[in-house]
Formats: sequence, structure tokens, C-alpha cells
Amino acid sequence: MSTTKIMLEKIKSINPKRLNLLAERIAEENNKSVSFVKKDMIKNFLKYKIGYTDYFKGNYINLTKEEKKNYVTSKNYISVLAYLNPKQYRVITLNKLVFNNLFKDYLKREYLDVRRSTEEDIKKFLKNKESVFAKPITDFGGHGISKINVKEITDVQKFKQELLNKKQYLLEEGLKQHKVLNEINPDCVASFRIITIYHNGEVFTFDHVIRIGLDADPALACFDGDMRINEDGTPASGMWDDNGTLYDKHPLTGYEIKKLKKIPYVPEAIAMAKEAATLVPELRYIGWDIAITETGPAIIEGNECPSYGPTQNYMLNPNNKGHLKEIRDIIGEEEFKKIKL
Repeated sequence: MSTTKIMLEKIKSINPKRLNLLAERIAEENNKSVSFVKKDMIKNFLKYKIGYTDYFKGNYINLTKEEKKNYVTSKNYISVLAYLNPKQYRVITLNKLVFNNLFKDYLKREYLDVRRSTEEDIKKFLKNKESVFAKPITDFGGHGISKINVKEITDVQKFKQELLNKKQYLLEEGLKQHKVLNEINPDCVASFRIITIYHNGEVFTFDHVIRIGLDADPALACFDGDMRINEDGTPASGMWDDNGTLYDKHPLTGYEIKKLKKIPYVPEAIAMAKEAATLVPELRYIGWDIAITETGPAIIEGNECPSYGPTQNYMLNPNNKGHLKEIRDIIGEEEFKKIKL
């Protein structure tokens, strides 16, 4: 998709209610009028091609012209992805079955290709399982995922046909997350996001963020809270949602966020992501979503478009200097010049 088309899509997708909410929040925090903030949003959109969400998370109202050059935007991100993740290799993460087959040793769960399975295969897969997840193999962002109670499946033939009709070709065993995270939200497996860059045989990682669902939806979508985590598993920030709301308690369970002192297996999760990244050196820039179970980390999926939102979110990391600078610092100035920004 061209930059122009992406910008047009951004304009079409504007949510006036949310735009106003963010503008009011920025205005209040910076002692500015809402009209001033909105005008500055428009100016930055026209000049840097950033939307109002990026403007908010990046704290653009307080950035200098030179500082803004260090930030990823919707426009330059296309070039970053094109250079670091060539299109011919993206099927590895875009197709969930291709991904699972390649990284099966890191999944820590069973899965099945419905299209290639007999009814007997499906019966065997379902045996002794409380629930399973049915997923489309090329969708993203949690779209099209269904959590299925195995006890409710009375006709396997009909069940298989329903999955095929919905193009939910992937059946996966559910992961049971660690009790530390289950106390916060037992309905949704928290996703630990680790971004890796492969460069000259070495793997580098960025800010590590745990995403915790704020409702009972079993698939993480947009209603989640993010918290930056140190490499030893201790929290490095509070838990914020995309609208800039800081949560003292989980809205569903009432869990007090300050009670979370340490997430287990974080060093192991980082090591797993770094090892997995070496299997696909052609895709140099990947966002790994990892679950933390009672016995260790388990990869949920990998994303060829890792999302720069959390890494540039000033609420999670007030000392952030821009994700584009992070990338440049890793690959070096000479190679960075090859990215056609």
C-alpha cells in the first residue's frame, strides 16, 4: 500500500470522540488550549505523517524539530519494514500455520491444520482438553479468533465444517498462564511483547512490554493495558491504556497493580525470542508475543510489523528518544542510510 493510500485510510478511520479525548488530555497536561493542540496535530500530520494517536503517545507537543527526526511515523515505518523485512519472507509470520511449523519447539502447545485433518484426527486432538482456539491463518490483531468449549462439541463432522466455512483453519490448544498473571485477568492470556532486530549475527531487543486484557475477551485486541517490564521481570512503569488512562486496579478483577512485584521467566522469555530470531535472519525485525506459563515462556506468535507504539509511548518510558534512533544505533549510520525514508 502506498503512503498516500495509508494517509487516506488514516483520515477515514479518524474517531472524532477519541481524537477529542486525546486532545483534551494533552491540553490539560501541557496547559494549552484544545484548539492549539488540534492545530498542532494537523500541522504534524501534514509535515510528518503522524496520526493523533502517535502524536499523543510520542508526546509530540514537547518534541523539537530535531527530536522528531528520531521517531518512527506511519510514513517512514513503511520504508523501515521494506528494508528490514523483505516481502518475499513475510509469509513466515503472516501465515500462522507456516509460523507454527517453523517455531513448533517454542510454542509449548499442540495445534492442528483443520484442512488436512480427518474427523478422527480432530477427535484425538480434542481429547482431554477443556477448551481450544480456532483461528484464521492470515488474520491479525486477534480478529476472527474463537475460544471453544470442548464439551459443547457434539458433532465433530459438523464442527469441522463450521471451522472450514469460517476459514478458521488453525486449531490450537489453549495456554495456561502463570498464576501471577492469572490473578490480574484469568479470562485473557497476557502477552509479553519483545521486539528483536537481527544484525550481523547478533540479536538485539527493545523495551519489553506486557499487554494485559482489560476485559473478558480471550483474544487481546485494543482494550488492553500496557506495562513496561525490566529484564529481571520487575515493572518499569504503571499500566496504561491507549487513551492515556493509568490503572491502579484492574477494571474486571479489582487486582491492585502495585501488588505486581515481578513477572516470572522474563529472562527466559527474552532468551527464547533471541534464539527464535536466529531461525529467520531474513526477517530482521520481529515483534514476538510470548505467554508466561507455570513452566516457562511459550511463543504465541511473531509479527513482521512489530508495532512501534509501545516503544515510543512516553507514558511507559519517559526517557525514550525515538524508535528510529534505536534502529539506527543498532544497524549503524552507513546501513541506516540505505533505508529510503
